Amino acid sequence: QGSPLKSGKFPSVSIIVPVWNEETTVLKTIFSLLKLNYPKNKLSIFIVDDGSTDGTWNVVQRFSRNKQIKLLRKENGGKYTALNYALGFVNSDLVGCLDADSFVHPEALKRIVSQFEDSEMMAVTPSIKIFEPKGILGLIQKAEYMFGIFLRKVFYYLNAVYITPGPFSIFRKSVFEKIGGYRHAHNTEDMEIAYRMQKNKYKIEYCNDAFVYTNTPMTIRKLYRQRLRWIYGFINNTIDYKN
Repeated sequence: QGSPLKSGKFPSVSIIVPVWNEETTVLKTIFSLLKLNYPKNKLSIFIVDDGSTDGTWNVVQRFSRNKQIKLLRKENGGKYTALNYALGFVNSDLVGCLDADSFVHPEALKRIVSQFEDSEMMAVTPSIKIFEPKGILGLIQKAEYMFGIFLRKVFYYLNAVYITPGPFSIFRKSVFEKIGGYRHAHNTEDMEIAYRMQKNKYKIEYCNDAFVYTNTPMTIRKLYRQRLRWIYGFINNTIDYKN
């Protein structure tokens, strides 16, 4: 394992996986984290069951003896509460989140961590791709996400990154100590935290070769509900941070 840093030192990293009724996808997510090309003693994984009503908690019990993984359980309160709950247990240099319907490329973490060699870097976002797009709806979204990869690099050069996506954005732990934890933020907490960082003039990088694969809505109805949430969140967070 070659070091991504000139200093030769790997920072400690914690990855939080908030889960709610994810019994069919959570294993793939966790296994992808365990396969990351990163020193085992420097990587901790926190699985937070946010009051699932299916078999999610039973499914993740297979990792109960894994020293890298800590299993947490709480009453349902929404994704931002699950993230904040786990942050209370984190004491690493860097901390990130991975949605339970996504999985990471084995080299993604190393590539992201290398950006933190810049002492002013406070967060790094990944390059999100669609996993095995199906049908015309999947192909349309694939094209959209590919364009988004280009667009995010442009936003970085403009110092205008406005979202740190749920799938595998990594932060310095000190960010949450200085400006507080996640907020409800109109159900778009990953957008609000980026706005808050921009307000505080914190540097956010985009790592275009750190790949994360995610599943997308398979029906028009689900896609509509997803985009309605995104647009509603974008408009309201923009109003909240209009200054």
